[in-house]
Amino acid sequence: MPPPGQHNNFEDFLRNNFGETLCKQYFIPYNQKIWNRDLKSIPLEWLDGKLPMISPSEIIEKNIFQDSDNMVHSNFYYPKRGGSQFIIDRLSKNLTTLNEEVINIHLQDNLFIINDVHKDNHFIVYTGDIRQLPDILSESTCKQIGMTDEICIELKSLDSNGTTTMLCECEKTDYSWVYLPGLDTKIHRIIMTGNFSPNNSAPDLSSNRTTCTVEYSGYLSELNMRSEIKKLPFDMKPVAYNYCQNSYIIHDSKTISLIRKTTRTLARHGIFCCGRFAEWEYYNMDAAISSAFRIASNLKSYLN
Repeated sequence: MPPPGQHNNFEDFLRNNFGETLCKQYFIPYNQKIWNRDLKSIPLEWLDGKLPMISPSEIIEKNIFQDSDNMVHSNFYYPKRGGSQFIIDRLSKNLTTLNEEVINIHLQDNLFIINDVHKDNHFIVYTGDIRQLPDILSESTCKQIGMTDEICIELKSLDSNGTTTMLCECEKTDYSWVYLPGLDTKIHRIIMTGNFSPNNSAPDLSSNRTTCTVEYSGYLSELNMRSEIKKLPFDMKPVAYNYCQNSYIIHDSKTISLIRKTTRTLARHGIFCCGRFAEWEYYNMDAAISSAFRIASNLKSYLN
């Protein structure tokens, strides 16, 4: 397979590696659904290391011999209780300050002051949305660390997708995820969260029923979401609706250089960006945690 740099964009990568038939049936329509963008506008460098870069011959070989692999999402661990919130609760167990909105950050005498209250901070690990950082940092702090007006404007203009989800009760299946490339429904994915842990479903649910999360990339009203769910299999019964304004980060041809320049500048002055929206990388939880370990290691050098 040619290296990522030899493909001009994400759509070219898909067509050159999987052919017109597979692209028409699955790869093009599904990815257009999830990214909600023209795939030719997505630079492949953005997805390097985040997709299973496997050749057609490897696909055929693994299907014939039923070989297992260690590709992205080939296996995963999930909390028995509390869902993904369990991870957050454990990580925050010994923290003294929680759920305080960061309004402003000032740099004074090489120390950071947060919200005019939390003083004498030698460094900051920023896990928020990097688009909001220019407004959180004081004007004088931006100048001290070299964040120009031009960089701030470019950061604020970064693009992202939201996600509309519906928690549903449904028939039991053996699936973990169900992907829906077809244009007959706007829904792109069903996550069978009830299969991840028996505690993810209500205790009074009948033995042949479970729960799942239905996803749409972008905003869809609750009324329209309910209408789309009627088109799905597994006898879906809506339970709860939610819209998250930001979930998938979007890159264009200039994004990578902007983010690299910005995060390096911030790190030199003691602000370390960590996570999907802080680093503007398409991170899953495992990659975000790996980034946190890497930053923790870097901090030891920074403090020494």
